[in-house]
Amino acid sequence: MTVSQPRLASLATAEREHVSVLTTAYGKPFTVDGFSQWMRNAITASGLPLDAQPHGLRKATGRRLAEAGATAKMIMSVLGHTTLAEAERYTEEADQAGLAEDAVIKLEGHKANGNAQTASPGLGKPKKSEGESM
Repeated sequence: MTVSQPRLASLATAEREHVSVLTTAYGKPFTVDGFSQWMRNAITASGLPLDAQPHGLRKATGRRLAEAGATAKMIMSVLGHTTLAEAERYTEEADQAGLAEDAVIKLEGHKANGNAQTASPGLGKPKKSEGESM
């Protein structure tokens, strides 16, 4: 998993005796089940609903990355996915309105660089009225 510079600085100052950042009370890495139980206890103790799960945080990060314009491969590398299909779910779920707005802004910027089509001499001319010869 990639870590941003501020988080790296925080991790560098944290005291730990193991390569894992989160460890059990005994200084050992969590098992999957052990971490789930530890989180469930912390969620309950904090008064949050039990559906507030770590996967929700991961999903929110994926969504925010997609909304920020990250590609599926970028999301895949940050979240540690093993298949592109997993990461593409986040890009599909991204804020469609925001993405649409960004697309229109890109289009406007592209149009400012010149006309993308060749002008046709017949376009834009007024229609001939009845009786006029061609």
